[in-house]
Order: sequence, then structure tokens, then C-alpha cells
Amino acid sequence: MKAKIILVSIVMGVIIAVWLSGSASADTSTGLVKPVVNVIQSYSGSLTIGGDVDEEGVMNFGDLPAQGEPATKILTLNVTANANWQITVTTTQNLTDANTGDTISPDMFTFTSSGCLGPTYMTLDTQFRTGDHTQEDEVTVNVVTDGSDTDSCDVNVVYRLVVPETQAEGYYSAGNHVYTLIVGE
Repeated sequence: MKAKIILVSIVMGVIIAVWLSGSASADTSTGLVKPVVNVIQSYSGSLTIGGDVDEEGVMNFGDLPAQGEPATKILTLNVTANANWQITVTTTQNLTDANTGDTISPDMFTFTSSGCLGPTYMTLDTQFRTGDHTQEDEVTVNVVTDGSDTDSCDVNVVYRLVVPETQAEGYYSAGNHVYTLIVGE
């Protein structure tokens, strides 16, 4: 009986030793890692504003008679871009008298654009908004498309306003016109 206990003890000892040696050994197999990095070209550009605006960006047409000659103001945008670019303008409301709620029809307030050679400009009177847009709509339209990389390109945006004969007297404001330079798209 003693011999069986010793034999069982020896067998158990061998099993435990084999088990411990297997779990204590280090894995020396090798693997291969292949890092992949996609480099995205960074686009940059800047847009500076000048022309018939004050230091706060306000373009004031002043007092205009109803059914008078069209009034114009020029906004100058200087563009630098390291890739293809375009400019959009987003408007937040029609020309509106805040006190009375009277508005000037959107087709009376338009713009054209021109500038350096190459880009595509809006050469015909283009509405910032149409009669289909409500006062609450933000409306975005193209000012310039198809520009290519440039150190300096002056874009002139000519605002044109005609006050209709039936327009009520008042102080009209167009809200914000936000110009956005989009580079690399």
C-alpha cells in the first residue's frame, strides 16, 4: 500500500511539474507589425475684409429716396489659399425695418462679384435671398467658385440696392452677411 501511495505521489508530482513548466515558460514566437499612416494634406487660407465697411463690418447705405437711382457699395475680400477655394455668403434676414416689420423685396438687394483671373464670379445681379425664403431662414449662395491656390486675390463684391417707389420710410437692416472661405474642396 505504501508503494501505491509513493507511486501515486510520484505520478502527481510529475504531472504538476510538467504543468508548471508549461505555464512558466516564455512564448518566444515572433509577429510582424506593419504601421500604416495616411497623410492628409493640410489646407489653409485667409480672408480679409475691406471696402465700404467700417471697423465693425457695417456697410451703411445711408438715407436713400424711394424710386431713386440704384445705390452701390463695394466689399473687398482678399484671399490667400494653398489649394482650390471658393467663397460663400450666408444671410440671416431680408432688409427689414425692426420697428415696423416692413421689408424691402429681396430682388431689390443683389450683388455681383469680380476679381483676379481664374475663378468663376457672379457677374449678373444675384439675390442674397429670394421671395421663397422666410425671415428665419439662413440662406447661403456662392460668391466665387473655382479659385486656385494664390498668395493674394482681391475679390470685389458689389452690393446693389434699389428702393421701390412704394417703400415705407424707415431704418432697414439686412442682419448679418457671413462670408466663408472654403479651401480644399
